[in-house]
Amino acid sequence: MIAANLRAPITSLGPVLDQVQQYFALSAAAAGFLNALPLLMFASASPLAPWLTRRFGLEQALFGALCLIAVGCLIRSSGTFTELWVGTLLIGGGIATANVLIVPLVKRDFPSHAALCIGLYAATMALMAALASGLSAPLSSLTDYTWKVSLGVWFVLAFVAIVCWLPHLRHAQGRVAAPAPRAAKSVWGSAIAWQVSMFMALQTVTFYTLIDWYPAMANSVGIGASESGLHLLAYQAVAVVANLSTSVAIKRLKDQRLLGFVCSLAITVGMAGLVWAPSLSLVWLLIAGGGAGMSMVTCLTLFGLRVRDHHQASSLSAMAQCVGYGLGSAGPFLAGWLHSIFGTWQVSLWMLLAAAGLQIFFAVMAGRNRFIE
Repeated sequence: MIAANLRAPITSLGPVLDQVQQYFALSAAAAGFLNALPLLMFASASPLAPWLTRRFGLEQALFGALCLIAVGCLIRSSGTFTELWVGTLLIGGGIATANVLIVPLVKRDFPSHAALCIGLYAATMALMAALASGLSAPLSSLTDYTWKVSLGVWFVLAFVAIVCWLPHLRHAQGRVAAPAPRAAKSVWGSAIAWQVSMFMALQTVTFYTLIDWYPAMANSVGIGASESGLHLLAYQAVAVVANLSTSVAIKRLKDQRLLGFVCSLAITVGMAGLVWAPSLSLVWLLIAGGGAGMSMVTCLTLFGLRVRDHHQASSLSAMAQCVGYGLGSAGPFLAGWLHSIFGTWQVSLWMLLAAAGLQIFFAVMAGRNRFIE
């Protein structure tokens, strides 16, 4: 239920962004920034999550994150300019916190089934993201409240998750949290932590750039809007399947080097195909989507596999998501900027191909069986 809330409130905005833009008379730049704001919040708020855990406890911090998401969904859909931005900030902060804390929760409570739990978490997150994206526009046409319904309805999902989490919250109230062990050094000074973080960043660059710009890229080679929309749906759907299959594969491997290589190679092949044979875009997106799904589960699992306890898992998760989403948010911006300069999407696709090639190196390095000391 927590995972179901970690992308749907964000992906529901894109299909009705033009309605929001017209309602508030937003400029194109402001509308683009509104769409990118949650991703920027992921990067800026992630480092605070470990402190919240130490201060309030893991269960309480996750409860607070869910409350932020629920309140943010209500405020964002209220219909005023200020509350649109405040609600978006609250949603981004809540999701950023929960993003980080899910991994130490799994590391602490399900150490023998970490890969399976993270695979289910990633698949649920991706599936709900796709559903929210697909349902947003139809929901907006049901009533006179248009986009307000599309954005506000996700309060219900967050509220259900809060209710489901309450028993865990009550159980944790009497628990005295064990102090975090004194680390020999910060994760920010660890080479393996940087390798995991760069793996996260590079796969984020490719994924979000394609989500944002693929329809425009496809249109430039004669692929219509409806067809490109189906391509993106297939790209995300195959990622859900890859999420689950990867969680099974991780348990059977001694380390994650081969897995990191295969998923990164799949993204590289997909980007190369979009550069040299765009007429077969659907094929390349299916290959890249499989690699994207594998990459996400592998990254999230590494947050727990490269540490010795859930305190370190929280710190590594915060660092990797701060670096990953911080650098990843630059991908869509750079792709649009390069297109505006050169007048073609080829240069942007070459940038994604280079990022995917570099991902192979960091994925293999991060996949070695090492621990942060």
